Formats: sequence, C-alpha cells, structure tokens
Amino acid sequence: MSEDHVNKEEELNDEALEVAEEVEEEIEEDALTEDEMDEIDEVDVADEEAEKEIGAKMVIGQSDFSVRDANRGADDPGDNTLSEPQFVCRYGDMLFVSDWGNHRALVWNQFPEENGEPASIVLGQEDFSDSLENRGISTTLDEMTSGLGDENLEGFTISKPEEDTISSPAGLAVIDGKLYLSDSGNHRVLRWNGLPSEDGEVPGLVLGQDNLECGEANRRGLVGSGSLFFPYSIRSGDDQHVLVADKDNHRILIWKKIPFNDGWNADVCLGQFGMDEREPNRGDFDNVTPETLSFPTSAFYDAETGKIFVVDQGNNRVLIWNKMPSNNGVPADLVLGQKDFYSREVNGGLGMKRADSVGMYFPTDVVFGRKGLFVSDSGNHRVLVWKELPTENGQPADMVIGQNSFAGYQYNRGGEVSDCTLNDPYGMFIDEDLEDEDDIGKLFICDRGNSRVVIWEELPDFSKEGKHEEIDHPAIEDPELLMGHDDDFMDDDDDDEDPKELA
Repeated sequence: MSEDHVNKEEELNDEALEVAEEVEEEIEEDALTEDEMDEIDEVDVADEEAEKEIGAKMVIGQSDFSVRDANRGADDPGDNTLSEPQFVCRYGDMLFVSDWGNHRALVWNQFPEENGEPASIVLGQEDFSDSLENRGISTTLDEMTSGLGDENLEGFTISKPEEDTISSPAGLAVIDGKLYLSDSGNHRVLRWNGLPSEDGEVPGLVLGQDNLECGEANRRGLVGSGSLFFPYSIRSGDDQHVLVADKDNHRILIWKKIPFNDGWNADVCLGQFGMDEREPNRGDFDNVTPETLSFPTSAFYDAETGKIFVVDQGNNRVLIWNKMPSNNGVPADLVLGQKDFYSREVNGGLGMKRADSVGMYFPTDVVFGRKGLFVSDSGNHRVLVWKELPTENGQPADMVIGQNSFAGYQYNRGGEVSDCTLNDPYGMFIDEDLEDEDDIGKLFICDRGNSRVVIWEELPDFSKEGKHEEIDHPAIEDPELLMGHDDDFMDDDDDDEDPKELA
C-alpha cells in the first residue's frame, strides 16, 4: 500500500470520527433539551395549579357563574331570578334576600344545595311574576306632604304603600326570631311577627311610620327619634339592640331594647348631636370629623367585642366605635379608608381609577366575624378584608375579593363575569358556627350589578409573593367627590361597555 493511500485513509477515519462525535453531541443535546422541556412542563403545570384562583362556590339568582342579566334576561321576574339584590341574611336553614329591582324580598325555606335554586316565598308581591313598586298603587302629593317641606312638589304622582307592599327593599335581619326589613322607598322598617310562611304575608309592626299605610319621609317632614328617611341596613348583634342606618338623615339610630309598638322611638343616634338634626356632616358638607356622617349605609354591632362598625358612604370611609354609645353624637375611635378623621376624598385622595389597599370608593356594607373584617367597596367593585381587627387609622387591608390585585377597580375586572369577579357588591353576611372554632363558615355577597348572590366558602390565598402588587399612584386632588344620593352616581369606567348606576 502506498504512503499516499495510507495518509488518505487516515484522513477519512479522522473525518468519520469527528462526524460521529458531532452526532453524539447533538443526540446528547437533544436528550438534554427534552429533559429540560419535561421539567419546564412540570413547572408550568404546577404554576398553573398554584395560580388557579379561589372563587365563589355557589350562586343564587343565576343558573351559573357565567351569566349576569337581571331576571336572567326575562321581562318579568321568577322564583329563581334577582334584579339588583341589596342585602342577604341566613337564619338556620332559611335564606332571605332583598330583591331591590323587583321590589320584593325572597325567602328560601331550605338552604339551596345547587346554583339558581328557586325561592319558597315572596314578600311584597302577590306572586313571583310581579315586580311593580308597591304593587303599582299610587297617590299624589296633594294628599300628603312630600316629607321635604317643598310645596312645589304638590301634585306629583308617587307610589303609595299599603300594609303588604314594598318599595326598594334594602337591609334585612332576623332579630329575636322575627324578620325585619328596611322598606327604604317607603321610609320605614317592617317587622313580621315571626318568620313568614306565606306569599305576601303582612308584617305586624312598623318603625319610622305611625302605621303600615303611611310612607312619607320623616313622617311628613318632622325629623325625630321615631322617623326615617331612606333607611338602609338593619342589624342587631345580640337580639336586643336594633341598629338602623338612617341613610338620608345622615345618622345611625340605635334602639336599646326590641321595639314593641308602631313608630317606637330610638334611644341613641350617631352622626348627629340631636334627634331633630339631619344635615350631612352636620351642615358643613366638606368639614368631616369623627362625629359626622354623610349617607351612612350600614351599621354592624359585634356583641363579643362591643364594637360598632359604620359605613360612612358619602365620606368614603368606615368608622369604628369601641363600645356601645350611651349619648348622641359620640365620636368614633378609628377610621378606615382615610388617613385621618378629617379626610373624605375618593380612594384616600388618589381619585377614581386609582385603587389601593387603603382607600375606598363608595363603600356600602361592613361585617365582622372569625374570618376577619369585610367591607364591600362598591365603587371599586371589590370586597376588602382585614384578617384581624384594625388598630390604626387608615390601616391597609390584607386581602381583596373581586379583583386580582389592590390596584384593580373595574367591574368584572373589565371582562366577563365569573366566580371570581364582582360588579357593584353591596350587602354581605357571614355564616359561622360560633361553637366550632375551626369552622370557616360562608361569606355571602350581594353582587348587585350581576344580579346575583355569590357564596364563598374559602377566601382567596394571596400569600404568593407579588400577587398583590400595587401601583404607586401620584396623589391628586379629586374634584369628583360624591355629593349625595347614590342614585346619581354613574360607573366611572368610561371604557367599559355597561356603565350603570350605583343605587
């Protein structure tokens, strides 16, 4: 064999060896890439499972969590529909909901086991298909005064109450075994003699009016300890005291004992120095203090701690009294939603569309239980949660329900309705077994803008780092301060398709 041939063969062998090594390296690289991809896939699956948000477990008023139309899109209501529900409460196996848009209250004799179950009883209407205010009965203001002292209103046709009718129902509660309902549009609180068992059952007692056929604001304009003007929430806490948020009189009325006659006078008021006063923030609208209120919508009394919680809606804050007051006009001890007692701006001064963990925009209800303190922050379409009782003014919330961060503010998060979203949340109720410390209970939320009641059995877990990232908003002066009735408030999301009133 010639020397040239040997050299040629060696060159070919070297080239073959290099090719083989390159192929082997590519195979190893491919194998490594596949392993890495498998590992990445496993991480993605784990992250996806970890990111899956905890939502509500049951919905009332809709067939499932994907629909939101009032009365499920029908012209008339049914026994399984709602239109802008305001407040909710549970008593034993029974469930009660004030169906604001249909001018009725619904009663479930047995707690629902499935989404959208029909109610058992309707109050305020003859049957489940009726929805007219005061069943369509009307009168004119030349037969009664307006309650506002304005003679120019004489001659206007208005809805007229009867003993078995309802107009714009709001708060409801079972106190000492009897059902109470704030019949807001008729400026009265109704009480049944027990728990209603028939459609259209007539209540047995009325607060705020002389009898069950009167419906004037403040009993023909005479503001006093026995009058009401658009009452909202009603609660007890101990089956003895009765607390009513007398919204348009800008005060909280407290009865120290269960009333037992029509028009029974309240004993104490918060927000005003005297029972004959009714101006927001005591006549100086922008001069908010620890003693003043502007359109309060809710009061909650926790008998165990002795604290009273009040939603001061017009001042975008929640006030806390450390004990039951014995005199009128006692100042609050702590404020949430604002940095101090003398501020009232939307979202703590950040303005609309600038939500964070401190500020509030049009809050509506407050409840307290083993899970913590809950505030329905309606204008930001969320519920704020403090895991423990706050101890400092302006203390930030620990959790948020309805948004995926404290910076979120759009209804249904600017998209489709789901089990995790809210649209104008209003009244709430906490159902807990007080004898079982491990019981997590249920949180009921009236998701008013989605015409449903949603029930949470587990709170969202935001322990993951970065889940509640906030935006560092510049502080601005907000000229769009709320100036009175929530009926005049329009949703601020001008880029959303469905602006609505918060009423």
